[in-house]
Formats: sequence, C-alpha cells, structure tokens
Amino acid sequence: MSDERIVQSVNKYGRGSDRGPYVIGIAGGSGSGKTTLAKHLCDRWSDLRVEVLVQDKFFKNSTEMPHYYSKINKDFRPSYNEPHSYEQRAMFSACQNLARTDSDVFIIEGITVLWFEELRDLMDLKIYVEVEPDERIIRRIRRNMKDTEDFDKIVDYYLESVRWQHQRYNSSTKCHADLIIPGGMAEKAMRNTIVDDLCLKISMYFEA
Repeated sequence: MSDERIVQSVNKYGRGSDRGPYVIGIAGGSGSGKTTLAKHLCDRWSDLRVEVLVQDKFFKNSTEMPHYYSKINKDFRPSYNEPHSYEQRAMFSACQNLARTDSDVFIIEGITVLWFEELRDLMDLKIYVEVEPDERIIRRIRRNMKDTEDFDKIVDYYLESVRWQHQRYNSSTKCHADLIIPGGMAEKAMRNTIVDDLCLKISMYFEA
C-alpha cells in the first residue's frame, strides 16, 4: 500500500509541476539486495507513477567490454563489474530523459550508479545497500544457480573478478551516498522503517 502522505503531497505539489520526478539512485554490490529494495519501493508506492531503470540494460556487447585474464581458465574473459562495462552515453541520455518526465519517482538501480558524476547530479537521494561479503556471495550463488549456472563457474568468477572490482568500483562509492542501509537478510521491520523514512523525505521534497 502506498504511503498516504506521499500520495497527497504528489497530488498537491508534484503532478503537473515543472520540477520533475524525485530521483533515487540505489547502488550496492552484486547480491546486496538493490533490486529487492527497488521492488519494495515500487510496491509501497503503487499509487504513484514510478519509473525504474536498471543499469544492466546498458551492458556493452561482451566483445567490447573490458576483459580480465583468468588464471583458472587461462584465457581472457569479459568483465561485467566495471564502469567501462556499460554504454555510458546511452545510459546518461536515458537517465537524463527519464529525469525530465512527468513521473512522480524515478529510480536508477545498479552496481556502479554512484560512480558516475553525471548520474549523481540527477539524484535527489543516493542510497548504498551494504551487505557483508559472505552474504553477498551466498545470495549470488543461489540466484545464479537458479539460472542453471555451474557452481564452480560462479565461484571462480567471483574470486577472479567480482571481489576486487567490488572493492575498486563499488564499495569506494559509499562516500557519495546520502543513506547507507542494510540489505540482504535485514529484518522486515528494519526495512519498513527505512521505507517510512524515504516516504518522509520524498513528501518533504514535494512540499518544499
């Protein structure tokens, strides 16, 4: 159910105005719960016009991506966790266009969305979802094995690529976040408290 105060605020101050949607950026490591949080917000704000853009939509072709050398497989493999893994111009353009629509809320979700100044400048609220590494790898294994990916392949890729890229390109962007929240297996009550806080922030935005 949508937060009543937000809906009232949007109807009174937001819709039909020139200020555009409230833009939220959600970053975090692979398996941290970014997508889960975005979905939770959409469900909570079902009476609002919410647009969600997932950064993975802008992955380059695997042949055009940065590559890393796999010591295990003894070959070069595409890296999906770096800023240059994405079609940046297309991503910036899509986000800029959506930030000018008549939506009420626009959510940008992805591993490196806080890396890019061009995206941060669009955001009214920057969120980083933080989860312990062991929980992230467990969630990643469970998720990818559902897609019939081999266990050893998942672990090898994590150890050779994901782990160090997370430290370099992902966790380093926490300094840009306005709000760092626990993801993963956080208790439902804690998540509801976080969403209540977000609802208040957005209401204040439309009422300003």
